[in-house]
Amino acid sequence: MKMRTKEKIIRYLGFIGRADRNQIANYILAKQTVVTTRLQELKHSGIVQYMKWSDGHKVWVLTQEGYRRCDYYEQRDKRTRAD
Repeated sequence: MKMRTKEKIIRYLGFIGRADRNQIANYILAKQTVVTTRLQELKHSGIVQYMKWSDGHKVWVLTQEGYRRCDYYEQRDKRTRAD
């Protein structure tokens, strides 16, 4: 099953916790412009938020809804493998 860009972003942030746009693009092997667009769409949906971290970096993190979505993807994968 091929994952969509938004799903890859959610899974990566669920795994790593926080990341900037460049880190996300490098990890999921997508263009930065595509990642930027998808992050903005996810932000409007309430899945991710952009925040300034305590060390001064501005990063993307999942919201509670984003973590629920990440858990859903993991459960879906487990059901698919079990079938």
